[in-house]
Amino acid sequence: MNHSKTTAHPLLSPHQLIDLTHTLSLQTPTWNGACGFKNTITEHYNDSPGPTHFQVQQLEMRAGIGTHMDAPAHCIQGGSSIADIAIAQFIIPLVVLDVSERAHANYQLAEEDIVAFEKNYGRIPSQCLVIVHTGWARYWHDPILYRNADAKGKVHFPTVSEQAAQVLLARGIYGLAIDTLSLDLGTDGYFPTHEIFLGAGKYLVENVANAHLLPTLGALGIILPMKILEGTEAPVRFVAVI
Repeated sequence: MNHSKTTAHPLLSPHQLIDLTHTLSLQTPTWNGACGFKNTITEHYNDSPGPTHFQVQQLEMRAGIGTHMDAPAHCIQGGSSIADIAIAQFIIPLVVLDVSERAHANYQLAEEDIVAFEKNYGRIPSQCLVIVHTGWARYWHDPILYRNADAKGKVHFPTVSEQAAQVLLARGIYGLAIDTLSLDLGTDGYFPTHEIFLGAGKYLVENVANAHLLPTLGALGIILPMKILEGTEAPVRFVAVI
């Protein structure tokens, strides 16, 4: 079994592939802390009538499990579903906003972070996917730390402020991604970044893996969600070509 994060490909040489997708398992962290993924073997090799023996599995999962995409319909009634999003938006330049050295459990990407980034790298281009790299993925294998709920059940992890979301939307980007459970904490049931981006017909990606391996600019993302009719969320396989 190959768990390599970076892979060479003969057809893409000298480029490499980076897997930005977390592996799904029973331990996958979820928004409410409950098990969101189950893989049941319904037929074992030894139980399969021959001469070819199959192992058959049945999957049960939340639509927003692991590395996944939110479509506008997730919180915008009448918005586009996963199946409606143009496939051209899934092969896309990546821009990485790295705030990992200063991000903490209650950190919010701020407008000042974007200003500082653009001072060094120029204006964020339109029609790209911006990935907010907070470093929070280091807790992925400990669901309790990754979710980081307090005694009242309120979660704490880095997110994106409403002001920063507005600035990024004004750049004309296709989507916004982050390496945490959500781009919002949902305080008092309010998810401003979701409303801003999904309300503008954009998409969101959450639980990005291996963002620390990406260059700031220059990578090409290939992000392919399950094509679900009327789907509001879907698991994705997310790969970067560098």
